Amino acid sequence: MRRIVSATLIATLFLGLASQPAFAAVKAGSKCTIKGEKKTSGTKTYTCTKTKGKLVWDKGVQIRPIPTPTEKSKEVITPDLGFKSSAPTEELTFSNLSKNYRYVPYLAWKKSAEKIAKFEPSNLKITILIGPNTDPINKSPTSAVNLASRMYGDFKQAKEFVLIYYNVYDIPWAEKLVADYIGEKGGFDTSDTVRKMCPSRNTCNAAASLTNSETGIGLTVVTASDQMRNDPVFYSGPVEAHEYSHTIQKQQYFGRMPQGLAPPQWLTEGGAEFIQTGSVHSDSFADYLKDRERITEELYKNRSFDSNWLMTFLNPAKLGNEWDLWKSYYGFRVYDVGFMTCEILVAIAGPSSIMEIFKLMGDGLTYQDSFAKVFGIQWDSAIKTITEVLGKQIG
Repeated sequence: MRRIVSATLIATLFLGLASQPAFAAVKAGSKCTIKGEKKTSGTKTYTCTKTKGKLVWDKGVQIRPIPTPTEKSKEVITPDLGFKSSAPTEELTFSNLSKNYRYVPYLAWKKSAEKIAKFEPSNLKITILIGPNTDPINKSPTSAVNLASRMYGDFKQAKEFVLIYYNVYDIPWAEKLVADYIGEKGGFDTSDTVRKMCPSRNTCNAAASLTNSETGIGLTVVTASDQMRNDPVFYSGPVEAHEYSHTIQKQQYFGRMPQGLAPPQWLTEGGAEFIQTGSVHSDSFADYLKDRERITEELYKNRSFDSNWLMTFLNPAKLGNEWDLWKSYYGFRVYDVGFMTCEILVAIAGPSSIMEIFKLMGDGLTYQDSFAKVFGIQWDSAIKTITEVLGKQIG
């Protein structure tokens, strides 16, 4: 199973966020500077091309709209996990969650897909930079980024998102770009980020999300070896959607969250894992379930994560204060257990609920108080039901 390295570090939590500059919309035929560069403006993606000896933006390619999800006339029950592709007869709440847990994946997917359908593509500026020796696996990353952006069209987002694709031969090139865009304004030393992600030709399989604390520009560096060309994580958009979701999370609290507060790591990474899956597969519940199985396969294979283990993992002492609480666990647990937990929360209150927690913590509320304000129930009561349901799902 693949492992994506995510550099959404806690060091960025306490940095100030200055006002962000405005960017002019891209216009066909207007001047550009880097041949092959792609930018999204409005509902089109434009490419910088050389015409009559000059670099100009082409006519652009229309971004494919996402259709509103449709209900299936007949309920389908998956043969292995028993999840239902329909909604229960009653609204899902924490009080009835345990008996309705088989509806969780469908409700989480449906509420996310419906929200995406409500929003037009944002005017987010997407800048794509490709190393001179790099052939990126994902040829159309803007679609996945826009889907994640649309899921949170009612939340503050970055004005620009920069995607840098590189391989082992383009490390110096990528390092210079990271220095130019982030430099010392990322909240931690970024000088070795690129090199650490790509130690050798066949071990360059990672992505990292960085943010400039002054401009608010979100930047993601992506590197993947040729052996990953058949991996849908790298060619169909999950990597880009995952890392862009981190920039949305950080926009909610940058420069505002008081020192001593920190969103749970399982919420940060598990939330991004859910957002990538729900957005990329917003037009197909079957594909959502297939990707869900890939993300959670180790949990179902081991079946050793009972409610006591889950309670300790999800509700440690000093929850909402630091990330070091999860250092003793295998690294992917914040992703797969976090994904399943966030899926439950989205099934109950929609995708806005998990992002609202970041926003409220930026306002100075504790994680527990933020949770209670969003869901109308105390965290200590809700976590008992959550771990019970996760135990049932995992078996």
